[in-house]
Amino acid sequence: MNRSKKRIAVIGTGITGLTTAFRLKKLIEENNLPFELIVLESSIRSGGKIHTMKMGEDYVDLGAESIDVRSGDALKLIEELGLQEEVSFSQNGKPDIYAFNKLYHVDSPTYKGIPAKRSEIWKYDILSFQGKVSYLKDTYLPAPEVNEETSVIQYLNDRVGSELTEYVVEPYYSQIYMNNMESTGMNMVDLKIMDLEHEHGNLTNAIEANPAMQDSDGNQISFNKGLETLTNALLEELKDHVMFSKKVTEIKKSIEGTYILDVNKKEQVRVGAVVVATDPGAYKEMFKDIEFQEPLKEIKSNSIGYAMFSFPKGSIVNVPEGNGVLCSRRNDSHISSVIWLNKKWKSLEERDEELLGVYFGKGNEEIMLSLSNRQIEELLLRDLEKMLGISEEPIYHVLKRWTNSLPKQSFSGDTAGNRLIEMIQQAYPGVYLAGNGIKGFGINSCIKQGTEVSQNIIHHLKIQNGL
Repeated sequence: MNRSKKRIAVIGTGITGLTTAFRLKKLIEENNLPFELIVLESSIRSGGKIHTMKMGEDYVDLGAESIDVRSGDALKLIEELGLQEEVSFSQNGKPDIYAFNKLYHVDSPTYKGIPAKRSEIWKYDILSFQGKVSYLKDTYLPAPEVNEETSVIQYLNDRVGSELTEYVVEPYYSQIYMNNMESTGMNMVDLKIMDLEHEHGNLTNAIEANPAMQDSDGNQISFNKGLETLTNALLEELKDHVMFSKKVTEIKKSIEGTYILDVNKKEQVRVGAVVVATDPGAYKEMFKDIEFQEPLKEIKSNSIGYAMFSFPKGSIVNVPEGNGVLCSRRNDSHISSVIWLNKKWKSLEERDEELLGVYFGKGNEEIMLSLSNRQIEELLLRDLEKMLGISEEPIYHVLKRWTNSLPKQSFSGDTAGNRLIEMIQQAYPGVYLAGNGIKGFGINSCIKQGTEVSQNIIHHLKIQNGL
């Protein structure tokens, strides 16, 4: 029993689970703590939604495609792992916007499409005259106070107007999360810009005063051998602790503050603390308590898809000025965003083909992921022809579905997710939820959560074991 009380289980080996386990291992070793670490992964591979494919001598990502390094959490971990020489920085600026069956590009300095200077709004051909006036009005009026209930859309509408939000800024945010921005808290998506706004008095001043935050080359990074470079480095550090094909099917309370994990429905492991770093869809199976069933029913997940197309060189007729295309929601395209991989990443620019990464399944179009591969391909090719003028048949394509991979709502404010977290903290002390949506979205947030949760667990176990 004494050994069990000192055992920590991390469930899941996505970026959150791996970072949490890595931090726990370091804390245990550096402080010579008598704790034991195990990491349980249900599948035969690690990385979660980070999935790199080797293509000849090159590497392409089929899930998360890059890391925005403007918040800094990922860079700290990369430096700690000694991966700086492996980093590849994005190039060729920022993406175009597709709306009204046309591509638009804004040359002036912006942050996620928002002008760094008010006068630059007159260069936005995508906006109506009224939309530009509305933007100017809203930037001069005092913005309402924000809290954890303030959604991304509400925050932006109050500061830059609804038209700029809908056609330009919202696509910047939804290209990454493809979530419901009306019900996702701004504090979960972009706390950094909120802090800068508070520091500088308003959003426009914050953007203008921080040129390093503006949209430009180098905002996003990957690695010469894809994003799995990061998760593989973490896995190497944890190779003595990770067990694959170990699906946790239930977490049950046991004696003296310990928990029993049912694994593969045929074995049990007793632990003193647990981190659940899985997709939200796995919660219902793990937590069987009657009182949890109502909030669990309310937690809905998004499914998204990614397709990589190879076309003959020069087949893009409507050439974007930037390194890809973001799609506003008010068009009939199934596509959320397109990354022109040759143009964004230096390692791919010399390839004798046009490589396009396409995210799809946005909004209420998740049913699209239930179609056959051939049906999806036909729909995407039709959209790419309208958007980029591509009429050539693809040389090849790769399709990846990410089902139930992101929560539709953030776990903040008055939501079922937040209620579930509070209930678990009270009923299961020492059990922590972590991952996309829990305290933010994106790889930077997941890495930050891993650091915070590891510290909380060590504190909990020290108290529990009288250390």
